[in-house]
Amino acid sequence: MSINVLKNRILKKIDELKDFSIDILKHMVSIPTVVPPGEKYKDFVDYAKELLKEIGLEVNVVQVPRSYLEKHIPEMKDYPRYIVVGRLKRGEGPILHFNGHYDVVPPGTGWKTDPFKPVIINNRLYGRGASDMKGGIVSIITAIKALVETGANISGIIEVSMTPDEEIGGICGVNYMLESGIVKPNYCIVAEPSGYNRIWIGHKGTLWGEIVVHGKIAHASTPWLGINAFEKMVKLANKMIATLKPKVESKVTKYETDVPEGKKATIVLGSIVKGGVKINIVPDKISFQFDRRVLPEEDFDKVVREIEDVIKEAMKEDPELKAELKTLFKAKPAAISPEAKITVVLKEVVKEIIGEEPRLTLSTGFLDTRFFVEKGVEALTYGPGSISQAHVANEFIEVDKMMLTSKVYALTVLKLLS
Repeated sequence: MSINVLKNRILKKIDELKDFSIDILKHMVSIPTVVPPGEKYKDFVDYAKELLKEIGLEVNVVQVPRSYLEKHIPEMKDYPRYIVVGRLKRGEGPILHFNGHYDVVPPGTGWKTDPFKPVIINNRLYGRGASDMKGGIVSIITAIKALVETGANISGIIEVSMTPDEEIGGICGVNYMLESGIVKPNYCIVAEPSGYNRIWIGHKGTLWGEIVVHGKIAHASTPWLGINAFEKMVKLANKMIATLKPKVESKVTKYETDVPEGKKATIVLGSIVKGGVKINIVPDKISFQFDRRVLPEEDFDKVVREIEDVIKEAMKEDPELKAELKTLFKAKPAAISPEAKITVVLKEVVKEIIGEEPRLTLSTGFLDTRFFVEKGVEALTYGPGSISQAHVANEFIEVDKMMLTSKVYALTVLKLLS
């Protein structure tokens, strides 16, 4: 069978699987896998395991050890985490891995429909997780089912993993999966909602931190006996706004981004401010948190030192100012070359399927993709959902885009594993 005949058979088969795809997406969205804390994970995994078996994959389910949860997410240790891995082996070629996370953020308010009772209106399937990112998982499954049912001749291994906890950092999901050697792929496509006409070849990193400013407590009627931590915090924050923020925003990545503003490194100060105990007491402790987005070109340790240096300088200028930096969370930036094999192949296939050249950009948000890149895997992000639909009320995915993405995945398998 010629490659063109096989391609046409696969594309036709995916069109025929549209109802199948809609049905499984509806089922997945109806399982409220909300994190925190990690609800209904077992229900989703049981469904996914049987589904992958039905389409012909060898399936393995791994439960993350409780000791690992106690170390990394102690507040959620009583909610088990599961990783589902399906494999289709056809020869001794390379391993192409597809990944999707099955956890979703809480639905919040403002919904016109029940977020966990999906409905289709004008080609849009509405429900929490439809775009971020159960729709991407469905695109993967549909593509593999089409390859199996058309008897596609490939040489290598197709893997699909469904992992938890991306929405809280991915430590007990993809990170554990790779750390423990459950999978060791050569290539990886993460099906996050990049948009069907855009490929994320990397993403910014993140430093979440808290700066705690200490003062001295006193009665508000005799404030001269105390040290007002709030006033000291204001002084430090103003210094950071005046000196650190411009320095951060002067850093610009060489990579293209979805919007021009995204090329800069950024810092958001005061995202959460806490402190004080009573209206008539001089506050002795005030803290404020920040979000620093890190470019792939930046050294992460230097990013931390820049913040520490501003704090030290401020304390030197004012001996009464006592402040400390606490690191709350770190996610390193990640990027692969536009010339990497996975990038070149995926770009060619996307253009073939959608009829236009996809943009190769850097995501401003951090993704589980970083864990694959850190392990030396050629990994990028491409999925059918829209980032504009992530975490919002009335989240939806366009069904036709989901089917187009299945076609892209299937033909990418053919190009890489044939």
